[in-house]
Amino acid sequence: MTGFGSGSSGSGSGSGGAPNHSVSGSWMGQYFYFGRNDGGSFEAVFIEIGPHLEGSILDDGQLGEAIVNGTFSYPDLRFSKKYFKSNLDPVEYVGTMNADGNVISGTWWILPTAAGGGAGLGTWIARRADSGTELEDDERFVLKDEEIERVFQPSHN
Repeated sequence: MTGFGSGSSGSGSGSGGAPNHSVSGSWMGQYFYFGRNDGGSFEAVFIEIGPHLEGSILDDGQLGEAIVNGTFSYPDLRFSKKYFKSNLDPVEYVGTMNADGNVISGTWWILPTAAGGGAGLGTWIARRADSGTELEDDERFVLKDEEIERVFQPSHN
């Protein structure tokens, strides 16, 4: 990955310390497509600057690297991922950090474009890279109807 440092995140409660509720640091994750039995993996580096979140993600396969911009306020994060490849649509993510600060999971979506591209929806999960545990292939979670509705309803903030 290029363009961003890994930040100093410390370790989560896996080492017996207090939970790390900062999203800064390195993460290893998986993403899944709604209605399909496939997905992929990614590496992410997040940096918190107050409530602002930035970083980079390296997806497996041909997708490549992307820049991340968004917000994080424990336990909620929201960000947009914009690939360096100009022909790929941005991907929107929402997620929630667990209590020990070592796992983030949520939903992602790509809105359809006027040109007819985009349109995708799925789930994702990531573990802190220094947490000492790895994701299992069966750790995908089911996208529930209420999560789909929450993603596509306008915010009332």
